[in-house]
Amino acid sequence: MLKDLLWTWGPFCFNRISHGITRVQKVVQVVYNEMSVKKEWVFVNNQPVPVNSENFWNIEPSTVKWKCQVFPPTFVDPRATYDMKSKHLSYLGFVIKIKEKDIDLSEWINDVRYTGFEEPTVGEIFALWCCETGESYFHCLDEIQVEYITELGDTVRKRA
Repeated sequence: MLKDLLWTWGPFCFNRISHGITRVQKVVQVVYNEMSVKKEWVFVNNQPVPVNSENFWNIEPSTVKWKCQVFPPTFVDPRATYDMKSKHLSYLGFVIKIKEKDIDLSEWINDVRYTGFEEPTVGEIFALWCCETGESYFHCLDEIQVEYITELGDTVRKRA
């Protein structure tokens, strides 16, 4: 009777335990990769969509316009010197309008910082938001209208 019980439940328990160990190993590997691998998005000159530097590591440095990080969102001009301080974007409100859909980025825009000689464009800001949230609106960048409020209180509407 003990032998039958062992032959019945032994393989089941072994399979469950080995499956659980494999799953834990995969989760630990994913967490390690997320914590240790630096996530960086690169804007190449005259291209509206950034590329991931993890996948495209051999980009010519002279063609890079911005190197960006997420969490917190930061734009860094590769030509910037080390003594330059990062600055906040000068927008009080930021709303993206795509056809009938409005995306309010006003709270997110408060965390965005940049280091460089000029501010990133509204299209680059929206593209970095898409990379951070994982929502792809790159297919309709030509149709996007941006409405933002400057630090002086002026409301500006323009295409991205």
